[in-house]
Amino acid sequence: MYIDFHSHIDFYKDVELQKVYDDINKNNIKVISCAMDEESYKKNLGFSKVCSNIVPTFGIHPWKVTNVVTNLDLYDNYIKSSKIIGEVGLDFHWVEDKLTYEPQIEVFKHFVKKAKTYDKFLNIHTKGAEELIYDILHEENMLEKSIIHWYSGDLSTLNKFIDAKSYFTLSIDINTSQKSQEIARLVPVDRILAETDGPTALEWVTGVYGMPSEIINVYDGICNTKDISMDELKYNIEHNYNIILK
Repeated sequence: MYIDFHSHIDFYKDVELQKVYDDINKNNIKVISCAMDEESYKKNLGFSKVCSNIVPTFGIHPWKVTNVVTNLDLYDNYIKSSKIIGEVGLDFHWVEDKLTYEPQIEVFKHFVKKAKTYDKFLNIHTKGAEELIYDILHEENMLEKSIIHWYSGDLSTLNKFIDAKSYFTLSIDINTSQKSQEIARLVPVDRILAETDGPTALEWVTGVYGMPSEIINVYDGICNTKDISMDELKYNIEHNYNIILK
């Protein structure tokens, strides 16, 4: 079994969904499909009823946070029902509207506190805010419950996350990015997860529109980078999956 710990099945067009389901089932892939907001979570719930290998998770992506935060307790039932919280986090790199930065922090802190209350892991976007996210998680004693999605920050903060026993997804640039390869070599194999951030991330990196089976190339890249066997990698990722989605 292959496990994609961070994808967005709702990004596929409706006409592509049967091809997506077939690709997932044929290659025995378990896909964690992260929500961007309430609407995408509802879509992912629907997909999971058609394809049991899709695991929908609820979160509000930092790109979806405006400078006005509504009553976040309205989402409590979604948080309770979601096996993992995500995608949540902060983005101070791609987001140009700095008026959203404080609301982003407010929303992220809310999800961290809720994840702590309900004993759930968080699937976290950290772009440009790695140190602040570390501090927020540290304050709530949630670093070991964090999945750091496609880390690209400085190595000193990376090492702090590693020392705190956070988990890390390695993504579709593992075969091309020297920095991602350096990060992969530093992350202990028992804290490694794999992802595609599909389908649009592969297109962004390589110009190729990604199907779920791209996760196989990610696994191969991790094995080559860390000089480990596929059996060892699969064992560790499946072990982590069973811990995270208990």
